[in-house]
Order: sequence, then C-alpha cells, then structure tokens
Amino acid sequence: MLWTGALVVSKILTKDNSPFLIVPLQMSIGTIIIYLFILLSNKKVDLNGFYSGIIFGLVAPGMAFSLFMIASTKTDAISIIIFWSLIPLLTPVFGKIFLSEIISPILYLGLSIALIGSFFLIQMRTSYGSSNIDGNIIALGGVFCSIIGHILGRGFNLKHSKPIDMALGQVFGATITSSFILFIYLIFDQHELEIIHFENILEILVQPSFVYLTIFATALNFTLYNFALSKIPVAWVSFYSVFIPPLGAILSYYILNEALFFNDVIAISVVLIGGLIPSMHKIIFLKIK
Repeated sequence: MLWTGALVVSKILTKDNSPFLIVPLQMSIGTIIIYLFILLSNKKVDLNGFYSGIIFGLVAPGMAFSLFMIASTKTDAISIIIFWSLIPLLTPVFGKIFLSEIISPILYLGLSIALIGSFFLIQMRTSYGSSNIDGNIIALGGVFCSIIGHILGRGFNLKHSKPIDMALGQVFGATITSSFILFIYLIFDQHELEIIHFENILEILVQPSFVYLTIFATALNFTLYNFALSKIPVAWVSFYSVFIPPLGAILSYYILNEALFFNDVIAISVVLIGGLIPSMHKIIFLKIK
C-alpha cells in the first residue's frame, strides 16, 4: 500500500524535476534513515545481509523504480499502476522456476484474465490520449526488474534472515544504480543537464511528496518488505500487489486529477479479479484441506 502512494507522488515530483535526480535523492536519504534506525537500536550491521541486499537493490528498486520514474514523465499514473498489478501473477511463475516454490495451475487462469483486462485498459487509455506506448514499455521493463528483485530478495532473505540489514543494503544498492543512471545522462544527454537544477535540492527535500517518498515508501516500506520475504513465500508477498490498481486509480483521480472513465473501472476490475482468483483458490483450498 505504501508503494502505491509512491507511484502516485512520483508523478507530482517529476512535473517540475528530473526523475534522474529524484530517485538518487530518495534512495540515499532512505539509506540514511534505515542506518540511523539500526544505530538507535544498538545493533551492528550484518555485512553478509548488507552485501546481499546491495545486489538485490541494484535491480529492485534501483533499476525498477528508475524505470517507473522515467515512465511517469511519458505516460499516466493509472497505466503504470495497472502494469504493476501483473507482478502478483508473474512472480509465482518465476518463483517456481528459480526457487522451486509450489504454484497452483489455476494461477494461469488468473494471469490470462488479468492480461486481458490490462490489454483493454492500456488500449483504451492510449486511444483517448491518456497513455503513451513508449512510457508503457518502459513501465513494463520496471515490472520485470521488480519481479527479478522479488526472486533475489526471497532467496537472500531465506539464506541470511537479516531483514533490516537486507533493507539497508537494498536501498543502498538502489542508490548506486540510480546515481549511475544520473551520471550517464549528465554525460550523454545535454538536454537532461539543462533541466536538472541541483540548486533546488533543498527545496525538493522539504516537499511533502518527497518526505512521504523517503520515509514511508522507502525506509519503512522496504524494511517491512524484507521482513515479509524472510517469513512467507514470494508468491504471497507479491499477492498484495493486487490491491494497487483500485487504490492507485482512486489516488490518481483525487490527487493528480487524472481522468477515470467507466470503461477504465471495468478493466481495472477485470485485472483485480484475475489477481484474486489464484489467491482466493489457495485460501479456500487450505481451509478445506
């Protein structure tokens, strides 16, 4: 739920600021917050967990959120949110391949339904100019980076069982990736150099949207996320992403004033139904068993 808000407020921040500047700031301050929490808890950082977290974070949220921030400058927040909703359906498939975690065949039914809903939603929003195909492709790349991150995170958390140290490394790894992307753009993209205003950093840091992004959507979110990955299968961690589309659509409508049509609501409902089918089947099956 915290991450849903991040997808929405990122749209606010990138209206006047480059996404290549926002993400490194977000992740670096998030790293400092988590590290201060560890210090205040009188604990030492577990280096094995920290180093594994860095590898994890280079991909997600490092590359994943950078791609989502870039996509937010090209397409609407609702389209990005809908792509994100595919994570709970695709992640279990990768979990079975790489972690040998058991999945139900009914997952594929839910995946098919959700894909149909996503296709029609993106098609409709593109047709009336709300969505952009280039931005959608970039957002899809962010989704796959997130899925890879889920798999890496679950594997590392099972191995080390140090969620706070993993979270510290993960956010620091994201700082490395996003800073590298910023550096590349500053060298090769003269236009990007012109629109990045480093003198506005202090102004960015005190914006309510950025405060939410660093404290709640980064420091708190990734700490809780790693605790979850250390306790439950990756399929169940990703399951809660099915609630992102309806919540994200509501937030985008009220906060960003993005248009939300009746057909969009239907398509979002189809995606949500597709995401809930395998999870509800599993819950019912476990109760019967």
